[in-house]
Amino acid sequence: MRDKKNIILLGSTGSIGESCLRLLRKNREKFNLIGVSANNNVKLLSEIVNEFDVPNVVLSNPENAKDYFGKHELTLGSLNLIELSKINCDIVISGISGMSGLHSAFAAISVGNNLAIANKEALVSAGKIFLDQSIKNNVKILPVDSEHSAIFQCLDNHNISNLDFITLTASGGPFLFTPIEDLKNIKPKDAIKHPIWKMGKKISVDSATMFNKALEIIEASILFDIKSEKIEVTIHPEHIIHGLVHYKDGSVIANLGFPDMITPLSVALNWPSRSDLNLKKFSLNSISKLSFYKPDYKKFPALKLGWDALQNPLCSPIVLNAANEIAVDAFLKNKIKFTDIFDIVYETLNSYNPFVPKNIDEVIEIDKIARSHSSQIINRLR
Repeated sequence: MRDKKNIILLGSTGSIGESCLRLLRKNREKFNLIGVSANNNVKLLSEIVNEFDVPNVVLSNPENAKDYFGKHELTLGSLNLIELSKINCDIVISGISGMSGLHSAFAAISVGNNLAIANKEALVSAGKIFLDQSIKNNVKILPVDSEHSAIFQCLDNHNISNLDFITLTASGGPFLFTPIEDLKNIKPKDAIKHPIWKMGKKISVDSATMFNKALEIIEASILFDIKSEKIEVTIHPEHIIHGLVHYKDGSVIANLGFPDMITPLSVALNWPSRSDLNLKKFSLNSISKLSFYKPDYKKFPALKLGWDALQNPLCSPIVLNAANEIAVDAFLKNKIKFTDIFDIVYETLNSYNPFVPKNIDEVIEIDKIARSHSSQIINRLR
């Protein structure tokens, strides 16, 4: 029998981390958790360290370090987070949200570790750099997003010339049926209540604005080397179908399943094998209906920016992501209106034309400038 796979989990206390730990509990005979990180939640981090006997532990924000009670030594700060991801292992799971997970994810593939990535922002901002590095070091980048995992499972890479286009599904978020004139009155407490998925605040807001799907369009183009015009989005509120691959002969292969992040995580960690997760069995006979809607770009204009960014010869995906992060943070702090998020991102995209980055440091530089532009716009709105 093969030895256990050694796993490093970045962002162990977030929603991705929670799903990953559920998976590991179901498969203790297959996986060995050798490294974990958290940003602030030192109590939960300590509990994880003790439950899984994790020897390598990092807390990015040292403020709460005094409250750590794990059985293994705690190291602190972003530099130690990078060093954690460099420890030799079978796969690093990047569950850190936003650009704060960029350096550690890139460090993992730079030393030859495979990467299961739930952090779409890293691929959106530095996708080509990541892919070039993965090819150079012969490592795999495996998607954990449910939609990209679905495409990954359905796509026949050996016969990619037979591909016609792909469809990413979107739940539509909490405001799918909210009148457009009411969106300006949306409060943060409403925007973070996702009808399907349990997620962090930032990604929940992204789902409500549909910026998450704009980012996923870019991510799909990078991961699967597909042009923007070959990517379709449909609204599917039940979120049973996670993605579809359309072939030139008219065949369509779809990935279906109950919405649960443990499945795409299992796919990434076990591929090409499968694990028996003993989950609730899916049956079409138990589904009363599956509904689909064409996206309303007037109501959710953010979605269209995904295609626009891919067709821009400059680096607008970096700017798009950075501006959105700043705008969402301002909205969550009640500094701007819900509908201001798109306006801030759109204005930033049209006021800043960056250079083409050659490395991660240049990506970070573009990101910083874009954030500064967005912050100036927000200060003007207030």
